[in-house]
Amino acid sequence: MDSIKGILSTLGYESALDLDVNEAITIEVEAMMDLTIERVGKTQLSVAHHYIQMGDLMCDPEIVFDVDAETGQWTAVEYTQHPHLYQHNESGLPDVQSFADGTWDRNLQAQGFVDAANQLAEATA
Repeated sequence: MDSIKGILSTLGYESALDLDVNEAITIEVEAMMDLTIERVGKTQLSVAHHYIQMGDLMCDPEIVFDVDAETGQWTAVEYTQHPHLYQHNESGLPDVQSFADGTWDRNLQAQGFVDAANQLAEATA
């Protein structure tokens, strides 16, 4: 998830674990679902696209990573894509990890989320 690590770095975070628990960053790109990065536990980080459906907050997708404080390695441990898909394995989800590090990471870059984070950082500097 180099794009997410880049976004965090651009916004002044050396590590995902520098966010406070429940602290969230939302990046907006026109014509795309918002991207939210949120520390959801002591060592867990959620990365998600959200939308509202009939008043409910939906994920498309949300991946929760366990972040190793010593190595900085991110391991995908939970995957949600509403309304019907949920996977959880504390040991890791290899297929989800591959998707996150490959296709999704490239898509986030191509869709302009890294550029939007750069613009956000410049605007708040």
